[in-house]
Amino acid sequence: MRIQLLLAVAAIALVLQGCAGRNYGDSLFHLKHAASGKDVMWIPTKTEMAHEMLALAGVGPQDIVIDLGSGDGVIPIEAAKKFGVRARGIEYNPDLVALSQRNAQRANVSHLVSFRQGDIFVENFSEATVLTLYLGEALNNRLRPTLLQMRPGTRIVSNTFRIDAWAPDRELRLTSGENAYLWIVPGRLEGEWDLNGVPGASDARMRIRQGAQFFDGALDLGARRLTAIEDGRLNGSRFQFRFKDSQHRLQTVTGTVDGSTLTATLADDPRATIVGQRRPRP
Repeated sequence: MRIQLLLAVAAIALVLQGCAGRNYGDSLFHLKHAASGKDVMWIPTKTEMAHEMLALAGVGPQDIVIDLGSGDGVIPIEAAKKFGVRARGIEYNPDLVALSQRNAQRANVSHLVSFRQGDIFVENFSEATVLTLYLGEALNNRLRPTLLQMRPGTRIVSNTFRIDAWAPDRELRLTSGENAYLWIVPGRLEGEWDLNGVPGASDARMRIRQGAQFFDGALDLGARRLTAIEDGRLNGSRFQFRFKDSQHRLQTVTGTVDGSTLTATLADDPRATIVGQRRPRP
């Protein structure tokens, strides 16, 4: 057993030594595995992982992919090469930016891909419809408030690392054992709403407490009829929840939120349209 352990340790050491000596760059810039950076060390993203991350996000022709901490450019280049979409990388190290540009030229996708030197905590990446990350949990968590303010429906995919207090909408485990996580930026339902069109309630009101894509709250149907909002969930700007009506029947509401207005329907009465207006905060 001890001999097997020593052999395993020796094998790992040889692999790490090989990674350390390998040039991940080109003749103009020697890039080493685990090279130090501004906030994190550089670890290569495998092309297979880049492809699976983009597929997990459902990248399509109308998307704009932005990769934060884009390193050698593998994700934007894969987005352009295999999905045919416009892609951009934001990278703090100017040598990596230049390397990425050369890699894009070698892949014949320079017309679709661009790279910019910049700090991900300063740069504006709000135009992205798909945002990719391989930053580490600490940086993901620092970005969380900004990510939640992005356009509802924006897809965020992270290689390996999660985001605290925000459950992924989907997870993918590759055969290599690596993980990718997908989040869909939710719309904002938090607050108090005046509702018109709720069957049997002329002056309904709703109070929502939201945590990322999940929410609960209370629905006031008037005449002292107060019922809990259950199983509330957002998928971008689309939402769904359930409540018990005056007959104690479970009703399902589906709708969309757009800023301070919402529209919704009841599963049992799809002809009825519910319209809501968010109340201004006091």
